[in-house]
Amino acid sequence: MSDKCPNCGSPLRLYARRQSDGRLVCTSCGYVIEESPIDSGPEWRSFTEEDRTRRSRVGAPLTERVHDKGLTTYIYAPRNDIRARKLIAIQASLRSHGHKKLIKVLQEANRVATRLQLPSRVAETMARIVRQLQSLGMIKKNNVNEYLAAAAVVAARIERHPLTMRDAADILGLNEQDVWRAYRRIVTRLKVRVATPPKPQMYVSRIASKLGLSGEVEALATRFTVLLARTGLAQGKPPEALAAAAVYVSSILLDQKRNQLTVAKAIGVTDATIRNRYRDIVDNFYIEVRL
Repeated sequence: MSDKCPNCGSPLRLYARRQSDGRLVCTSCGYVIEESPIDSGPEWRSFTEEDRTRRSRVGAPLTERVHDKGLTTYIYAPRNDIRARKLIAIQASLRSHGHKKLIKVLQEANRVATRLQLPSRVAETMARIVRQLQSLGMIKKNNVNEYLAAAAVVAARIERHPLTMRDAADILGLNEQDVWRAYRRIVTRLKVRVATPPKPQMYVSRIASKLGLSGEVEALATRFTVLLARTGLAQGKPPEALAAAAVYVSSILLDQKRNQLTVAKAIGVTDATIRNRYRDIVDNFYIEVRL
């Protein structure tokens, strides 16, 4: 197509406009340059980057959770084709050659991510950290579980996912102090920036779900945690404890009361911690209850 209007000669880059129905019109003289242009784009729509990647037809997206990042050629072979089956065996051997340790570690990392119910973005970040640890020789046979748990916590904090050190240790059956030591080594050696602590409201949904509370309680508890952060009362205090105290207060106000010990067990803290953080709310906020 020419870069000028065939009717008046005006440059199209200045005077052409694409209408909502797809027609290309010269705004200088009104001449319709293209009546029914061919749409070379995809026939599907996407609203997020994840949708765009998933629906693309150029192959599976790259992933850190597989040793070759998903760049694999699969060979189809009928059962009676001996030569093709030999090619499959050779290709499988070449694919894993020199990567057996990494394959085993990533398999364990995927298993840990599944047990911790990590979202895909957190699991990808965790796999990236595990790759770096493996290349530095930090993961050994006797400490692999502690490092994988610590890598999951680091990835969760990078991606702002509410996974605590205590939860990771309890679910995987590990000693929390061993996981803490591995966490500190990862942060120091890899120079990972996880300085921003998770916000208390990130834990509200999980606590309310464990206690079987309604959405109204969850919404009110979230408002309390936002107010705590906005007024500076959350500074220097465990975010999960603040979230648990907010859920406790909200359950009382909305007549779905859970006692302090039950709330404390849901988040893995003591009931004394709930009492202390409870005072932060009732002593600093004016709460009006309408009957």
